[in-house]
Amino acid sequence: MNAELAALTTPSALSSHDLFYVHLDERQCSVTLGFTTQQGHEAFEFFLVFTDVRNVSVDGWGPPGRKKMRLEKAEGVIIASIDAQGSSLNFEAADMAMPRTRSFQAWPPSS
Repeated sequence: MNAELAALTTPSALSSHDLFYVHLDERQCSVTLGFTTQQGHEAFEFFLVFTDVRNVSVDGWGPPGRKKMRLEKAEGVIIASIDAQGSSLNFEAADMAMPRTRSFQAWPPSS
């Protein structure tokens, strides 16, 4: 895991970004998560792709926003847990990659 990926994927870092995209691909046995954050006019987004995914559990799902995110690695398996009021997503994966990051100018968030 490279340093950029390690820094972005700490539980506190992931929980401080809005989770705006979730894609479960049963053909590729993968899960893709998209995160974004914004300060003033500066915005940043990145995607994490988890491969060889199994033991997926979804219970409800709310709108995009901050969610409690936890990643652990145990016995060579990545265990992901995403929770928010009324929703949760849990799964195990063999590997994780960050295929895309993007910085861009954005409209300031409304207060």
